[in-house]
Amino acid sequence: MDPNLVRAGGAGLGIVFGIAGGKLADLLPARYGITHLVTGSKRARRNVLVTLACALSGLGVAHVVTGQSDLELPHAFLLIAFHTLATAGVLAGAAIDLEHLILPNEITFGVAVLALATSPVRSIGWKGALIGAVAGLAVTYGPFLVYKKVLGRSGMGVGDAKLAVTAGAWHGPEGALFVLFAGSIQLALCALVLRLAKVSVDVPESVKAELAELRRRAEAGDAEARQELAEDPMAADVGDSYFKMRLPLGPFLTLACIEVLFARRFLIDAVFGWLSR
Repeated sequence: MDPNLVRAGGAGLGIVFGIAGGKLADLLPARYGITHLVTGSKRARRNVLVTLACALSGLGVAHVVTGQSDLELPHAFLLIAFHTLATAGVLAGAAIDLEHLILPNEITFGVAVLALATSPVRSIGWKGALIGAVAGLAVTYGPFLVYKKVLGRSGMGVGDAKLAVTAGAWHGPEGALFVLFAGSIQLALCALVLRLAKVSVDVPESVKAELAELRRRAEAGDAEARQELAEDPMAADVGDSYFKMRLPLGPFLTLACIEVLFARRFLIDAVFGWLSR
């Protein structure tokens, strides 16, 4: 087919999946009991950004696919569809994480299962996807358990660990390691820039409302609520100071997932090749 037609199809598919991703970001929080939802112009801007990012991703994947002359059309379409749909999923998760500090299981598990299911027809293969998923779990959930055991509270969200599993199933073990490393570095750099600029990122209203409800229940004698407050790192230092702001890791892991999507070959050849010398 005409390469330009393939690229246009990838962009169009990205728009469709991006719109669906925005709908997910609208609907999924309510399934977790969140009532302080994003509405109005903020919601509209978020959905436009998700759709635009998915359209660019679809266009980019289609452009890469057109350079592979040995691909048959059904295989090429499957690759474009999977990568664009996975991008829409993690972007929807990033939006929800920014707005409510949660990563829904429907997104993390959904994309991970889709990545594993399509791995035989991708260059990564099912073994690479499975090893990547296990690697993502090992390097995140293990330290999560140790941190919680030692300090008695969570140091990262379980959703971040699940997103690391998704990254491994999507990009393999090398990709999972890069996603975790690059995501953490980009989070630290963003936090540093915001602090130097003295810009404060306030805690989402839905999180404030949830903590207020937990405190009310704890004061009324609810032992479960007291335990949740004791384990929740957000409960101790919610405030407006930029020294106490909490940036979610999920959006930066998502950014790294998309970076690996378009730079995986470079990372394997240049970065991991250099490390293995």
